[in-house]
Amino acid sequence: MPNSYKDIKICVYAISADEPENFIDRWLNSMKGADYIVVLITKKNNPNYNYFLSKQLLPEFKNKLIIKEKEIKPWRFDKARNESIKLIPKDTDVCVCTDIDETLIEDFWDDLRKKVFEYPNFERISYQYAWSHDSQTGEPKWYFWYDKIHKPVGWYWEYPVHEALTCPDIEKLEYNGKYRLDENKIYLHHYPDLNKSRGDYIKLLQLRAKERPDDAYGLFYLAREYGYHNDDENSLLTSLKLYNRLISNKNIYQAIIDDDMKMLPSTSIMIGNIYKKFNMLSEAEFFYKRSLEFDNTSREGYIGLAQLYANQPNRFNDCYATLNIMHEKAVKTIDWRYTDYYWRKWKEYQILADAACWEGNYNKALNFILEAIEDLKTEDDKLDASREGVFADRDFIKAILSENLRN
Repeated sequence: MPNSYKDIKICVYAISADEPENFIDRWLNSMKGADYIVVLITKKNNPNYNYFLSKQLLPEFKNKLIIKEKEIKPWRFDKARNESIKLIPKDTDVCVCTDIDETLIEDFWDDLRKKVFEYPNFERISYQYAWSHDSQTGEPKWYFWYDKIHKPVGWYWEYPVHEALTCPDIEKLEYNGKYRLDENKIYLHHYPDLNKSRGDYIKLLQLRAKERPDDAYGLFYLAREYGYHNDDENSLLTSLKLYNRLISNKNIYQAIIDDDMKMLPSTSIMIGNIYKKFNMLSEAEFFYKRSLEFDNTSREGYIGLAQLYANQPNRFNDCYATLNIMHEKAVKTIDWRYTDYYWRKWKEYQILADAACWEGNYNKALNFILEAIEDLKTEDDKLDASREGVFADRDFIKAILSENLRN
């Protein structure tokens, strides 16, 4: 073990194929605090290879930037990441897996070295990760705990997509989440290439389900991916399959407590959302309520249920009561389920406006929807609100009130 935290050697490793050069520059600039920067180029004759090689000539990357080209065919993320691990120098004390569309903050390097020095028996270290940001303010909108920091020996990646770190030593796996960096800092920030296709994800997730039929996480990801592609039928079939498998678990409630992904309540919400799209309202209500039985602290279940009530006649009281219970029970947690606008007043006001419409009280509905619009602070807010139909609701309510005045 080094004599000082400053002597801890950090290796950052990544895979690369078709990222734009400005992404590479941004990524490299944020990785300068590492002792080693490893990049595996996963396609032959890819221009990124020569671009990275040119960076090796710069003083700040001399004897630090390690580049190798190896085509991964057929493509799968776990194989690519495991090949990149092989390039990590042997004197590395801790390694960090990142992607080229991510950046690390300046405080990361000293904070990580101090943590490793403080806990030399660590196996993995968790840190906060921002997956999305407000395009105007730059503030993180969706962030959660992440755990791609690990010891360089004994760990490997598995699954063709949504790959996960694992190891054959159960005792090491129990270290997962035990050590965390400063919870008041978001260390890793994701700035995705919006032009990049995720078209291969379904095929890779189908492969994962075929290879590992007992892998509940894989089924969850597959159901969700079908939903991203508007394949609601397959999304419903897959999520129902997962739901039935989960509730057949004899230790179901202990499994809920131990499950960091909250798959059972999240799967129930996903099923509720699909049934709502199919206008199968009683089925949707059942699954939203089931999600809250499994986890009554998540806003997602309450928002889904309240919105369902808001779009039905004579259920204003149910809608209002659900939102009140949400205020009492819901807890803002840092996990992958967190949806920023579910915690904003505008979403609640929109739901109440919809419920008031079905109640026939359009003046009350107009007040609610105008309150919702007043709460929109940024262009991203307005975009989210537009997707949720806030402006369409306003126009509809105004049209009804105008028609009533004419009559």
